[in-house]
Formats: sequence, structure tokens, C-alpha cells
Amino acid sequence: MAEVYKLIHPVKYFNDYINRNVRPDGRKFDDQRDIKLNVNAIKSADASAVVKCGNTTVVCGIKLELAKPRAEEPELGFFVTNVELLPLCSSKFRPGPPSDHAQVVSNIVSDICVNSKSVNLKDLCIVPDKLAWVVYCDMVCLDNDGSIVDACMITLMTSLKSLTLPKVNYDIETEEIVVDTSVRTPLNITGLPIATSFAVYQQSPRSIVLIDPSADEEEMCGGVGANLIICCNDEQFCGIQKFGGSNLSTEAEKKTLAIAKERSKLVGKVIETCLKNEIK
Repeated sequence: MAEVYKLIHPVKYFNDYINRNVRPDGRKFDDQRDIKLNVNAIKSADASAVVKCGNTTVVCGIKLELAKPRAEEPELGFFVTNVELLPLCSSKFRPGPPSDHAQVVSNIVSDICVNSKSVNLKDLCIVPDKLAWVVYCDMVCLDNDGSIVDACMITLMTSLKSLTLPKVNYDIETEEIVVDTSVRTPLNITGLPIATSFAVYQQSPRSIVLIDPSADEEEMCGGVGANLIICCNDEQFCGIQKFGGSNLSTEAEKKTLAIAKERSKLVGKVIETCLKNEIK
């Protein structure tokens, strides 16, 4: 009966829960969903990870390639991220070219990586103006149940933290390239940028902030995704993006910033613990 009621009166169904200061899935407004993380899920990739935040599931695979640096940036390598939202992950997406939402998510993830400066492109250069690494990071969403950017950043950073670069010998005279996969060096990652999504629900006279919103909550709050995304790297804010929704009071803004900072530490511990267990 609950599912039928939700289908016929979605707004009233949602408000009935909000009025009781609880969310439809039983969480409090500031409760996040459980995180399950697995490293090296794809054996054919140079590094990979799969994360499950509630029902939202994203897998990341990293592939390495050698290329010549750009003429205008001879000492820099390449770092390329891409997010795919397949029809498999939600009924909202159709086969064909990437949807607008998929492109927005992909751009947000790319912006976070650039703004956080977690990867120094100079570390990817092998021989200036001659040879550099290209790091392709492909993230595929298998199940989109909200807070997709959060899941993408978790699986991306876990994959990068487990990535190692093979030793490369380059002969400048003959331009011969020899890759020694038996000798590998971990990629240097600065900090650990973590994104935290919020949905802002207007219930006059108050604006209610929901951390780690589900897809249904995002839709009820007037967007195809989260209304607010805050990214922290080592407790330093490196990105805040607002997408529609209600305006926040100064007190609510301070609370979201504090929650994002605290959650970044918690998720960071999850990633570090998962990587340590993988090494053992």
C-alpha cells in the first residue's frame, strides 16, 4: 500500500515523513548511507574500485597510455576523467549520446580534481616534450540512487591511491621506449578530495537540508541531481556548487560546511582502511 500511496501522492507521501523529522528510508536529515568499497575490482585495468553508497553503485577503471606532451605544456602529462550514466542505472536515461546530466556530472568530477590539485601533472611527465603518461579514468554508474558525484569521487580517489606507474626507459637518440612492468612507483596523490551532496527541501517557513540524498529526494527537492555539492581536501574546501533549490540561511550554510568537513574525514578513513586491507 505504501508504494501505491507514494505513486499516487508523491509530494504528500514525502511531506508525511518530513513532518515527522524523518526521511522515507528511515534516516534522519543528517544521516548518510552506508558505504561499501572494493579495490581492484577489474583485473584488466591498471587500477580500479567499485563503491556502493546505499543503492548508488559506481565502478571506476583506470588505464595508462604513453603519449607526447602538448607543445604548449611540454612538462605536463595528461589526466582525463569521464563519467557514464548508462540506461541500466536509471529509467531516466536512454541509449545514445551522453545525457546533459551525465555531462554535468562528468564536468563536476573533472573540476573537483583540477581545483583540489590532487594530481600533479608534472609527475606524469617522463621526458619533457618527448614522453608522458596519459591517465584515463572512466567511471560507470551501475545504479543511480542519488548523490552520484559523491560515489564517483570515492571510487576515483580509491583507484588513484592504488595506481602504480611502471618504470619507463626512453632513449632520446633512437626514441626507443622500454616499459618495465616489474618496477612500479605509486602515483603521488595530494590529499584526498571527497564530495558531499545535499538536497535542499523548502517546507515553509523552513528550508530542510538532507545529506546524501537518494534519487527520489533529489527529485522532490526540484532537481535531477543534488542541489548542493561541497568538496573538501584534507579539511580544506576546494569546491562548492549550488544547483537551484531553496536559498540557505547563514546558519544552514555553516552546518553544511561542517558536515562536509566531518564526512570527508570519515570517508577518508574508509578508503585508507580498504587500501590497507587490500595490501595485507
